[in-house]
Amino acid sequence: MNREQQYIETKAYKQFEEFCDACKKYKYIGICHGLPGVGKTQAARHYADWDRLYPAFCEFDRKYEVTDELTAELAEEKHTIFITAPTLGVNQITKDIKKIGYRITYMAREAFYEWDDGIDLIIIDEVDRLKMAHLEQIRDLYDQQNVPLILIGMPGIEKRLSRYPQLYSRIGFAQEYKKMDKIEAEHILHYKWEELGLELQLADFSNYEAMNLILKITNGNFRLIHRLFTQIERVMAINHLQEISVDVVETARDSLVIG
Repeated sequence: MNREQQYIETKAYKQFEEFCDACKKYKYIGICHGLPGVGKTQAARHYADWDRLYPAFCEFDRKYEVTDELTAELAEEKHTIFITAPTLGVNQITKDIKKIGYRITYMAREAFYEWDDGIDLIIIDEVDRLKMAHLEQIRDLYDQQNVPLILIGMPGIEKRLSRYPQLYSRIGFAQEYKKMDKIEAEHILHYKWEELGLELQLADFSNYEAMNLILKITNGNFRLIHRLFTQIERVMAINHLQEISVDVVETARDSLVIG
């Protein structure tokens, strides 16, 4: 089976991309909120190209082979960095961001001279876990460096931040990251079938039945689709199967904890 996965840019992602671009252009703080599993974190990581750049920017304690191509890329343009909000340490967010910024500067020192020179946007995920002192650190960082920020959290985070006027007054944009509709989810499933080396054929009732069961189970939840297909692949490999059937989907679902 083909295990290679690609990120599929949904309508919600395209809206998120425009949202990020607007925050960068106007140097605003933006809020992105949405239900668990709709794809907020994956969208942010994809926008920042974080799975590719994270080893170079963040694995400070390991010897990392930096290619000439990556060094040239760092020197030519600025980059978005992705941070998950820490649970402890009031100053940890600032430390993490500056550490990555200095790393970028070090790797392209001929082009950048300050830690934030190579950064055009900072995305902070899981902001729901932050306390008032953390938010003050974020506000101070924004004021001092003039680097736009995007804060990602659960529904209601915008109301919580409104109780902190020093930060809230600096927020220029807000976006709800919505779950996929049925048509878009069907489109995603075609790609998930292909990742397993299969072809989704709706003329085949077995395929059609399995697809509709997956749509019912996942209900447009981006993360749940990926989790379910991880289990589907496992079930098929264990049983030496070549087709996704209702039985396979039900067995895979029984392996998941679905809230």
